[in-house]
Amino acid sequence: MKHEFGWEVLDIIIGGKSSIDSMQGFAISSLGEADRFLVSYGFDLDHPIEKAQAFGNFHEALNFVRKYFLQPENPEGLRLELPRRLLELTDVRELFLLANFSAPGQHKDSQGTMLRNWACSILKVMHTIAHVDQDVRSSYFSDVQQQIFDRYYRAIHRDHEGRLYLGEKTEDPSRVNLVAFETKPKKSRDSLLMKLLHKPENVAEDIFDRIGIRFVTETRLDALEVVQYLKDRMIVIPPNIKPSRSRNTLLDIERFKEKYMELKKAGKLGEQQLREAAATLEGNTDNPHSSEFYRALQFTSRQLIKLKNPLYDDLKEVKGLVKTKVLSDDVIKLIERIDLKYVQREVRFFYPYEVQIVDIVSHEENEKGRSAHKEYKKAQRQTAMRRVMGNLCDAGKS
Repeated sequence: MKHEFGWEVLDIIIGGKSSIDSMQGFAISSLGEADRFLVSYGFDLDHPIEKAQAFGNFHEALNFVRKYFLQPENPEGLRLELPRRLLELTDVRELFLLANFSAPGQHKDSQGTMLRNWACSILKVMHTIAHVDQDVRSSYFSDVQQQIFDRYYRAIHRDHEGRLYLGEKTEDPSRVNLVAFETKPKKSRDSLLMKLLHKPENVAEDIFDRIGIRFVTETRLDALEVVQYLKDRMIVIPPNIKPSRSRNTLLDIERFKEKYMELKKAGKLGEQQLREAAATLEGNTDNPHSSEFYRALQFTSRQLIKLKNPLYDDLKEVKGLVKTKVLSDDVIKLIERIDLKYVQREVRFFYPYEVQIVDIVSHEENEKGRSAHKEYKKAQRQTAMRRVMGNLCDAGKS
């Protein structure tokens, strides 16, 4: 009917709600409709490779749910077992029918409802896996990482006493002493999936901390000076900062600014006075998965990555062989059809990365105290479980 609206679908498309939070399943009642949906999504099951990819995503989703959301592999998971019907499934299209009570033999009773909920949960994880797999930038990760880190490594040095600092040389007037400089190792695949499953956006392009950098300073004032140094030396370009990703739970900037102006007006703008002022002015946390005691300056920057395409030079060299006439006529004709205008000489794109700056006292508290990272991960995993498993959470707790 023309005026019969799918209210939850409207909420997802124009209301800002995530499909991961949907509780109504799919309005797909035949294998033909499932095929149409999958083709629109991007998977053509008549193509053997794409069919294998879709089925591989299905099995990975089953294993992911079992590992992170169910007991006994996760002691804090749900007391449920994957239904045999899912484990024996050989056609991913049947998942859509199960999610809509349309599968042969499925009834709208309690058992059918459980099966429907299971199908919805697995499809949510499969959707997330597909986005991770199809992120075109992933194949360039090592080169991207090197280009971003190199910009920072060039500014990190040790003096003759072995002390780490940020600066061009030992006597650099803008030098900032550091306790540590760390780069984040590549996220595991499961970590990426878990992060996406707890995020409303749920697409791989919205993971901003695959590449991460951390500065640990002696004081909070030094942490601010690191930001200033990165800006002054154009290691970080302000227009490339993603505003919605900036967080400051380390230092109340407004109150520090007021104190700064007071000291300046009184002629007492010395480093010691500023250090003492900064030491007492904590910021506030607003991340629901972070401890209220977590303290750090954090922002996401984007860097233009430039990668030479090795295929361009190879193809150019192959086309040059035509002039030597040492190839057969058929091969020469094939090579002459290659048009280099369709091959990029260089691949360019902006890539996000996260910078965290923290003083040593806060760093030790973050790592060992009440805000331990494992607690953050635990909270993240519980959020993802509730979003993916939905109504199954109540059944798994009984």
